[in-house]
Amino acid sequence: MSAAGEAPDGVGAQRAEDEARAARGLLPRRVGISPSAQRAHSRKVSFLRVALPVTALLIVGIVVVWAQWSDIEAGFRIGFASINPEEAKTLRMVNPRFSGTNRQSRPFMLTADEARRTSPGADQIILKNPKGDITTDGGAWVALVAARGNYAQARQLLDLAGGVDLYHDKGLHFASPSAHIDLKAGTAEGKDPVTGSGPSIDINGEGFRLLDGGKTVIFTGKSKAILYPNDKRKREAPPERQKR
Repeated sequence: MSAAGEAPDGVGAQRAEDEARAARGLLPRRVGISPSAQRAHSRKVSFLRVALPVTALLIVGIVVVWAQWSDIEAGFRIGFASINPEEAKTLRMVNPRFSGTNRQSRPFMLTADEARRTSPGADQIILKNPKGDITTDGGAWVALVAARGNYAQARQLLDLAGGVDLYHDKGLHFASPSAHIDLKAGTAEGKDPVTGSGPSIDINGEGFRLLDGGKTVIFTGKSKAILYPNDKRKREAPPERQKR
């Protein structure tokens, strides 16, 4: 028997043989894990402990959002308004503005809520709610408004319909279902019944003609006029209170 604390002879001999073989390179040497490697391993384990739960939560959130988006997409669809091919071929303008001068180099301005050409390249322009301002040869101002209009831009001819109102800065007002305006010549005419009023006159007729840039107005057909000795605006105004 061997003494206490000492390894048996067989075990000691085997260990001595293994050390000798390791010294000669026949067995790999046991190398321990360095402190830096242990710290790196610890950091990796700590990161995975946080990253894995966060990744799982993100995946769950994506699945929930995707399911809700699918419900929204199923109940919401973007529609496209049908466009008439003929309307697509024409030019449509919103709040157009046309300006020019007449033969006496007096300016005029024509505006509308909407303008549309009758066909590509055509001179005719269809107007919605046209409004015009014209300066006469004498420097007077004439305005016109209508529901519809047809403007020949190259010839500066304007046909109005749907109710036409013409205003003169001297207080004259004419109303007719339609009117034809020559912006270049500074003339206007209407062949439908017309009513007119001014500071000292009320008149109606079967038609009218506006000549000389607004200086001359002729009522055609059967006409009736009522003349007032004084300005109606002064006569219809309430009397001023007498001072005590």
